[in-house]
Amino acid sequence: MRFITLLSDFGQRDASAAIATSIIALRNPGAKVLEITHLASGKYLTEAAYLLASSYQEFPEGTCHIVHVGVYHSKTPSLVLCEKNGHYFLAPNNGILPLALGIENLGLWQCYEWENPEQTFRDWQIKCATIANELATQKPEELGFPSFALDPIKQKKMPAPVVADNWVDCQILHIAYNGNVVVNMQKDYFETLRNNRNFRIDLAGSGNITSLSHHPGMVNEGEVICRFNKSGYLEIAINNSPAAKLLGFATYSEHQQFYSSVKIFFE
Repeated sequence: MRFITLLSDFGQRDASAAIATSIIALRNPGAKVLEITHLASGKYLTEAAYLLASSYQEFPEGTCHIVHVGVYHSKTPSLVLCEKNGHYFLAPNNGILPLALGIENLGLWQCYEWENPEQTFRDWQIKCATIANELATQKPEELGFPSFALDPIKQKKMPAPVVADNWVDCQILHIAYNGNVVVNMQKDYFETLRNNRNFRIDLAGSGNITSLSHHPGMVNEGEVICRFNKSGYLEIAINNSPAAKLLGFATYSEHQQFYSSVKIFFE
């Protein structure tokens, strides 16, 4: 079975998500269309990039991932096709793909530009759905689109933690539906920085975290843990409670790109 995924910033308060899914399904008979989420932020691409990066490899090679996040990134939005690790991606050329996939070994093709004022977002969606169908039988280089290299200004990277001798300051990438908090610290890098030392995460009013767990059920109800999730990122959780709310991690504000930060001390 062929898979197509959809990641968008449509929200869930109207029919936009359902319409987008229908547009894809009608033009891709036989394909399974799966929605990653429609609650991504079109303004702050880092979280959307994390959601894409942490999910796409759970699908088989040949899957086409359609990204409708931050489409109106310029006066003339452009759509790009990307191939990496046997997966195809159709997304706005707004920097989300290098954020999610890195800047190495990206095959990139320019496949649509919004130049005519009479064009609509529906035209954009139909173009994505049509290309996804063509990719079922053709390689990207066979579709006739010009290949290109990323503009340096679009070569965005996931934010790195701020590192000092005995501590590291991590930025929060994502707050999950259950209130779990995901930060930009991956397991291998954590172990390198830790270098067999003890660690401590200070949580205002909630004590410290000094050990890793596998899942929230390993502690008593209401207790805080940290663990590395299936995507390899450090996650803070409270057993049977929303960690973000109880620990004071707010959602995005108009003036900051990230919710807040988490500092890890090494001793």
